[in-house]
Amino acid sequence: MGRTYLFLSGKGGTGKTTLSTSLGIALARKGKRTVLVDADIGLRCADLLLGMENDILYDLSDVAEMRCTLPQALVHCREAQGFSVLSAPQMMKPSELDKLRLAAIIEELKLDYDYVLIDCPAGLGRGLRNFWSTAEEAIVVTTPDDASVRAAERLSQLLFEKKNIHPRMILNRADRLLVRVGEEQRPSVISGRTDMQLLGVVPDSPDVYRALLKHKTALLSDSISVRHAIARIADRIEGIERRFPRYCRSQSQF
Repeated sequence: MGRTYLFLSGKGGTGKTTLSTSLGIALARKGKRTVLVDADIGLRCADLLLGMENDILYDLSDVAEMRCTLPQALVHCREAQGFSVLSAPQMMKPSELDKLRLAAIIEELKLDYDYVLIDCPAGLGRGLRNFWSTAEEAIVVTTPDDASVRAAERLSQLLFEKKNIHPRMILNRADRLLVRVGEEQRPSVISGRTDMQLLGVVPDSPDVYRALLKHKTALLSDSISVRHAIARIADRIEGIERRFPRYCRSQSQF
């Protein structure tokens, strides 16, 4: 029986989809059968980041409304054997899908996959609540700016209040130089502010944006530091301890 991971962000633009698709590839390359469910109904983009936009025949709504079977809707990623994607519908609203049916689809996926990664829409709306009942683990993706951190903190509070889940945090687009000169808070400080365990820190890199322009996700970018950071996060999800970069350390937390 697989494990379900919700990928969340309090606001848009944090790189949540980039990281969830990258981790899907990373886990599959470690031999784990992994599926990514694009739950951003009406605004799907995981297929674009994986260069699979022309491969989508059926989506989540087709399975939910029994116009096709679940295996028919799954698209296998060319970048990693054992990694599949279930795409979101583009022409629907989150309220038009039945939450019980969505939960049943996730349970069916757990029978065949080691990891079910659900890329939820940003914010706290119905699109997120559609999948709350499926949550076993939650990962909040944030950037170091105060607006993103505040939104992440609120999301963490809600998850604990509603689901009794303590999410872990990935800090994306961290800048080592800005941390050193005191213009950006250390990841350990942000982790303490949001009361979330730090799962990983991904450095800022223009190579990630260049990869996105080519319909490639962050793990397939030219940035060695980004690729290594994502690989470390995949190891930690697997329960393997990996050291954090030096600038993430503080005597109180690491």
